[in-house]
Amino acid sequence: MAVALIVVSGIIVTIMQAGVRFLSSDVHPFMIVFFRAFLGVLILLPLAGRFGPEIFKTTSPKLQIFRGIIGSCGMLCFFYGLSLVTLAEAVTLGFTVPIFATLLAIIFFKEQVGKWRWFAILTGMVGVFIIVRPDLEIGLGPILVLIASFSWAISVLVAKRLTQDDSDISIAFWQTVGNVPLALFVSFYVWETPNQSQFLILFAIAVFGTMAQMSLNAALRRGDVSFLLPFDYLRLLWSILIGYFLFREFPDYGLFVGGFFIVFATSLMAFREAKRPLE
Repeated sequence: MAVALIVVSGIIVTIMQAGVRFLSSDVHPFMIVFFRAFLGVLILLPLAGRFGPEIFKTTSPKLQIFRGIIGSCGMLCFFYGLSLVTLAEAVTLGFTVPIFATLLAIIFFKEQVGKWRWFAILTGMVGVFIIVRPDLEIGLGPILVLIASFSWAISVLVAKRLTQDDSDISIAFWQTVGNVPLALFVSFYVWETPNQSQFLILFAIAVFGTMAQMSLNAALRRGDVSFLLPFDYLRLLWSILIGYFLFREFPDYGLFVGGFFIVFATSLMAFREAKRPLE
């Protein structure tokens, strides 16, 4: 069941990202982020009837606000970057979140890291450089996706702290709510009211994004991260297939080589995490 859920989550989130890339040619990515967040809140609100006040309760409002801001920055950068790079490239660079999260844990939490995870970090960075700089030129799109990954890595660490006192549903709800204000603010400068067909796609993006997150959470409750992570890498396959048939995109050899390094690095980190203490 856990494997099925994470595979379904990967397919759904890749379809959502394809919808973002498709719509970004007509609707500014900042507006897509706003509608993704705002409609996501409306989708989650009915859960208040099931969970009651628990969905709103938090013991760390400052951390929730900070996570909402940093998560919003990440989504704004990722959606904008997704409009500039291929779907497969965005998905592959998005796999760097665990690498950034480990580096941040070392710097801010003084987490002890052994030689294997240092090796994984360096291997992942090599993969990033291969993808981003195959011709010694760095484009805006890959930079934005990497900034998004860095932002989400911070969000992961904050969420880890919040789980000590707050419920999963509360963390998910306030993360979605926290994405709305900043996205709305930046959308003012590029606002164009979407037409009916565009709004339907925006609504589908919000629904698919919420479904993907719920499926991922359900998978993680049923299986270990180290076991499930390899199945999440199937998102790269889905992104290549959807990118080719929908956008006629096919990645060059640099993405496959760099993607191998990143996938190997994050898989090694997950394996070592499951084998703590690290050596």
